[in-house]
Amino acid sequence: MMNNPKVVPAVAYQGGKTRLASQIADIVGSLDGKPFLDLCCGGGSISLEMMNRGVSPSDITMVDKGPWGMFWERIGTGAFNMDSFEFYVGLIPSDPNYIKSFMEELSRQDPNIDTEEVFLILQAGAFGGKAIGIRDGEWANTSFRSFWQPTETSSRRSPVNPMMPMPSTLLKRVHSIAKLAFGVTGIHGDVEDVDWPANAVVYIDPPYEGTTAYSHGLSSSKWWGNHPPACRVFMSEGKPFGSNTTLLSSGRTKGGISGARNTPNQEWISCMEDE
Repeated sequence: MMNNPKVVPAVAYQGGKTRLASQIADIVGSLDGKPFLDLCCGGGSISLEMMNRGVSPSDITMVDKGPWGMFWERIGTGAFNMDSFEFYVGLIPSDPNYIKSFMEELSRQDPNIDTEEVFLILQAGAFGGKAIGIRDGEWANTSFRSFWQPTETSSRRSPVNPMMPMPSTLLKRVHSIAKLAFGVTGIHGDVEDVDWPANAVVYIDPPYEGTTAYSHGLSSSKWWGNHPPACRVFMSEGKPFGSNTTLLSSGRTKGGISGARNTPNQEWISCMEDE
């Protein structure tokens, strides 16, 4: 019997953990029936990986203060408006040369209108994968990719699409997520306000220190040791915290988080269990 294909996050963006999700889930290990908290969950790479491995959505709580938190709230309760999302996807020009201008126009729409559906599309088109957010009643970080095709003198020989992924793939991914993650507890709110069950396994992926901040931010240092003593807590960062740490990636120069760094991005995961 063939295994079902893995469900992956809807879109890629700076700070997403799709590429590292399997490694991180291996380190987190078995939950042994304990609840799993995914704080600053973003696109949900780690929670989706846990669900792909058989963890019930009902055992997972996903928290994010940005638009991702709104998305997961709706997905978990089955309230995400798939018809509305399909409508917006259907508006995306078939000619990739016109997608950037479509994104720019869509980003001027009131973010209170069809927030979750519009957000996913804007994030898929974000230039450099920077995290789209909402600030002062407007969509923030709204710069978008152009369609690029190689010339005779270009070193790159393949086109660069204006969306990652393109519309049909985006739609398929969201359908798969809605099916897999129904029943998850999604919370759109401040992770600092979430109570941690004493037996929880917790994964935290706050904005890395010294990198481009999201429209809502936290300090990684604040989380170190700030948890109930019975919890097993893992935190991703661009540097190690404490002694129980694992370097997941070193020397990555593309696809990481931009910011005030003169060296390639590193990815560490630190475990607070034994501290």
